[in-house]
Amino acid sequence: MHYNHSMKVIISMDPSGRLVIPKSVRQALNAPRRATFEAEVLGNRIELTLTDEPHTKLRSKGKLLIVPRRGVSSDAVTAVEATRRERI
Repeated sequence: MHYNHSMKVIISMDPSGRLVIPKSVRQALNAPRRATFEAEVLGNRIELTLTDEPHTKLRSKGKLLIVPRRGVSSDAVTAVEATRRERI
């Protein structure tokens, strides 16, 4: 993924250390509702990069759910097989 957006915003950290990425930034990245980012510390800076994970894993009542990213097709059989390989 390569984005040609230029944007600068101020983000506050709460007492628990959580950061909220503003909606305008998420929209500029076309980020799904449940996105995964890679964080890299560069001196006194943090660089966040939206990852290309094909799906997000969730648990509901102890069962694993495979939820595809918005706008990305997902094959449930392939996702289940990949999850099984990860567990081995």
